[in-house]
Amino acid sequence: MADMRIEQALSEMRAIGAQQSQGQQEEGTPPLEDFSQMLEKAVEQVNEQQVASGELKKAYMSGEDVPLTDVMVASQEAKLSFEAMKEVRNHFLKAYREIANMKI
Repeated sequence: MADMRIEQALSEMRAIGAQQSQGQQEEGTPPLEDFSQMLEKAVEQVNEQQVASGELKKAYMSGEDVPLTDVMVASQEAKLSFEAMKEVRNHFLKAYREIANMKI
């Protein structure tokens, strides 16, 4: 009985997904970006901010003409973006654990 309900729910979800993909193609909108690609881009952006911050720090420490305010702002931006990425990761892990612990 429960298997029939699960199969019915899955078929309904597949039908809705097919309708959405057809609607998206008809409207001429670009296809949705793959989640893994989106996540990879976000991690790359955080890494770029970390690298840029490190380069500004090195330039300031070597005596180049870099304002201290620019160094501090870049450092704080890199720190905040890294902390935000960690929080997103923690939420994903929490959701994954909840799904993994679900009884079917």
